[in-house]
Amino acid sequence: MGLLDRFRKKENSVRALEHPRDLQIGDMLDFELMAQDSLQGKSFQVSDIWVLDVGGDQSKRIYMQLKDVANVIRLRVVDEDTLEVSREVTPETLLSFFSEQEIADILDADSGVNHRLELQGRLDTVPIDLRGWLTSSYRQEGFVLAYRYAKEYREQPLPEELGLGEEGCDFAWLVSDDRQFSVEFRVFDGGRTEAHLCVLIPLRKVTGLWPAKQV
Repeated sequence: MGLLDRFRKKENSVRALEHPRDLQIGDMLDFELMAQDSLQGKSFQVSDIWVLDVGGDQSKRIYMQLKDVANVIRLRVVDEDTLEVSREVTPETLLSFFSEQEIADILDADSGVNHRLELQGRLDTVPIDLRGWLTSSYRQEGFVLAYRYAKEYREQPLPEELGLGEEGCDFAWLVSDDRQFSVEFRVFDGGRTEAHLCVLIPLRKVTGLWPAKQV
């Protein structure tokens, strides 16, 4: 094999990256102008990938953690043309916008799922770093026992039995009437709670996909 043949073989081995669903740890993506200030015109690198089992392979949610210098966000592919981006918020942040009793009712498994979250105040008074992440009203869609796996399970089915590294949690989610915004809660054993503000964006908001450097 000559020198040029070796070069061509190495060049052809570079992984093509055409859709966010194919992102792997180390890959990067760019966002264009956005309503969310923390995303606008910035580049993020995939730092982690995990899956949430909310009822089997047909409904599992695959999440990608993205980081830049100052922000950590989460990405989920909804369909070929739609992505969900989300950011984690503290309980204190949520309580500055929503009623504590409303949140307590949502997290109470015995209270049903017919709950709403109503923004206290006007959207135009939301701090700049949260603008584009919130809307005025959400209605609850579900409350289930879910399992989080550190392994991706993108190309293989979820395990049929427990005890393979999963972490159980109560998963509750609420969606806006226009279905463009949502709020998610995960309550793990011991009371640790994660809350995320989520928003749907069109695929065209991603302006670049960059595979990790080949070695």
